Amino acid sequence: MNRKILLTESDISLATILVDYLSAQGYEPVAHVLDQDTQRRILLGEYDLLLLSQNQTEQSVPELLTRMRQAECTTPVVVLADSGAKDDVLRAFHCGCDDYVVKPFNIEVLVCRIVAVLRRTSPESLESQQTLFRFRGGTFDGVRQQLTGTDGEPMHLSARESELLLLLCRRKDTVVSRRLILRRLWHSDDPFSAKSLSVFVHRLRTWLQPLGVQIMPVRGKGYKLVEI
Repeated sequence: MNRKILLTESDISLATILVDYLSAQGYEPVAHVLDQDTQRRILLGEYDLLLLSQNQTEQSVPELLTRMRQAECTTPVVVLADSGAKDDVLRAFHCGCDDYVVKPFNIEVLVCRIVAVLRRTSPESLESQQTLFRFRGGTFDGVRQQLTGTDGEPMHLSARESELLLLLCRRKDTVVSRRLILRRLWHSDDPFSAKSLSVFVHRLRTWLQPLGVQIMPVRGKGYKLVEI
């Protein structure tokens, strides 16, 4: 499967060159602005690597890196920066980037750095990109945001319900901490968000049981999706 790379570069000419070159190298590059939807996709682990440009205006790269790492999002990040000042470089690494490339750069060297970052990033640290899950009593389609039982009738989920179930499915049989879920989907771990999470879990458990799967609470830790 081709590695999916997100590029956030506002210089259209540079973004086009990078997308074309990365595609020719066998990658699957996509260029997006760093808006709320893109940030949501990042936190859901939809990309294998991020090329984050420092010239974005909606949110600084260090702020996004901090938010990602706090949410335990381990997707590797290569920063494309206009500045090579020591303080800027140190801040980016302290916030969680994996490499830092100063513009202008040689595109072949950049690709070598991408290869190196992906090589040293263990496969276990990258979340599954799977979106379709089959259970004993039905399926869950994360793209269509629906559960389908053996009767073939789909049940449509809200975006938040689907994101929560997708996160649990991708880590099936593994405890997913409440803190991770709250920071990644609610962007906060305050009591109000925690109560909201409990409501969503209860709702999903009711719908999932006929499909042969269950969301198990793990006291003091979080939740685990298991087949029953």
